[in-house]
Amino acid sequence: MKGYILLLGFCYFNSSSLIAQDTINTQIPDSNGFVKAIIPPRQEASVTINQDPRIKMLLDLKSKMEKDGEFSDRYKIQLYYGNLNKANEIMRSAKENFPDWSATMQWETPNYKVWIGNYRTRLDADKALKEIHAEFPNAFIFKPE
Repeated sequence: MKGYILLLGFCYFNSSSLIAQDTINTQIPDSNGFVKAIIPPRQEASVTINQDPRIKMLLDLKSKMEKDGEFSDRYKIQLYYGNLNKANEIMRSAKENFPDWSATMQWETPNYKVWIGNYRTRLDADKALKEIHAEFPNAFIFKPE
């Protein structure tokens, strides 16, 4: 008797799962045997980035500094090393004769140095030195530290 009850219970649970499956799959194939797939519409996604406004300012400052060559390995040309009066004279002459290149004066105890240009490659510095030698024959290329 127990075997019949067990078999009857098994058949009942098995048939109820088939009924549940039939209610889920109500799609009927068309004449070619294909079933239409129902695809729900896509949802739009959005991402919000909360960024400190100072980051943009720092990135702009960094790109300006890279452009100006303030913290990269660059070559410069030294025009003069000596007293302040002569350094000022050389500086004025350099700005007049070579307005495309920036001329700066550096002080190193007890003398002044006049530098010109800010070249990315040694080749660029060599080309500039060739032009500069006409006016300043003692000029030379170096890499500041």
